[in-house]
Amino acid sequence: MSDTLEKLTDTLGGLLKKAKEVGTQAVETVDKNGTVREAYERGTARTKAYARMAKLSLELNGEAEELRKIYTEIGKLYYEQAKDSAGGFFAPLFAQAGETAEKIRSLESELQALRDEVAPDGAEKDIEVEIGAFDDIVSADEKAATGEE
Repeated sequence: MSDTLEKLTDTLGGLLKKAKEVGTQAVETVDKNGTVREAYERGTARTKAYARMAKLSLELNGEAEELRKIYTEIGKLYYEQAKDSAGGFFAPLFAQAGETAEKIRSLESELQALRDEVAPDGAEKDIEVEIGAFDDIVSADEKAATGEE
C-alpha cells in the first residue's frame, strides 16, 4: 500500500508542478487585469485539494484494512480460546465457524486427492517432457510459417 501511495503522491506532485509551470507562463503572457492569476490560483488550490483528498483516501483505506486485520486476529484468538465453551450469541457463530472449517478440510482433502491422482510422484519429470514437446511444436510451427525446413 505504501508503494501505491508514494506513486500517487509523486504523480500528483508532478501534475501540480506542471500546472504551476503552465499557469506561470499564462500569467506572464496574458494577465493584464488579474483574471488569469485568479483562475490560476483557484486551479492550483483545487489541484492541491484533490491531491490531498487522494492521499487521505489511500491512507483511510490502508487504516481500514489494518483495522479489519486486527479485528480478524482478535476474532481468531478469541475463537481459539473459547471454542469449547462458547455461550450467548457466540455459540451459533462458533458452531458455524466449526462447520465451515470442517468443510474447508474436506475440500482440501478432495483437492489433494485429485492432485495426487493427476500428478503422482515423479510428475515433475513429466511436466519437463511436456514443456520440451511444446517447445518442439512451437519451433516447428515457426519454421513452417517462415518457410524454413
